[in-house]
Amino acid sequence: MNLDLDKLRTIFSASLASDCLDHLNYRNQVLGSDITMLSGEGVMMGYAFPVKLEVVEAAPEVPYVGLLKALDAVGKDQVYVSPTNRHGHGSLWGELLSTACAFKGVAGTLTDGPVRDVARTRALGFKVFGVNTSPLDINSRYEVIAHDVPGVIDGVTINPGDLIVADLDGVVVVPKDVIEEVVRRVEEKDAGENQFRKAVKEGMSPSAAFAKYGVL
Repeated sequence: MNLDLDKLRTIFSASLASDCLDHLNYRNQVLGSDITMLSGEGVMMGYAFPVKLEVVEAAPEVPYVGLLKALDAVGKDQVYVSPTNRHGHGSLWGELLSTACAFKGVAGTLTDGPVRDVARTRALGFKVFGVNTSPLDINSRYEVIAHDVPGVIDGVTINPGDLIVADLDGVVVVPKDVIEEVVRRVEEKDAGENQFRKAVKEGMSPSAAFAKYGVL
């Protein structure tokens, strides 16, 4: 799939993506509202790169083996996704990981757990979505045992190559089979919303503008 994500990021939003998925009868693609943007600004949009985690209770003899393999493998325009089943055992992300990914063109990271090093990551401008913060290291708490494999957050299956669209409103997962259709509909809806805005600013009533352009 050859999408111009840089261009699409200027018109996409989580709300637009969710609206278009609703019309395609994909009505359960939004993650929990407590998963918020903890670093970065604007829209995080990229292809899902989920990892599989295992909860551990002690540090391994050699730390970060699976994590480093995943960091080496994730690439430009991907979103590194860490599903934890809401375990909340320790931080899944930090500034050094953000630095490594930012300079590879990775679109951002997403987890249903806490993250750390938020001040430094914000200074870097890297997009991070998670639940709260914690100084606890991933080492001795989680092991990455596989990468680029399906995962689940809040009942939403996230497959490699699905499109993640996330902003201040929340996180939406667009299944890869409908990405092109969602993009087409978002472009169409964005154009209609611009027409609606122009019309009401020029004095047209909201009901008349809705009747003419079909968006609200």
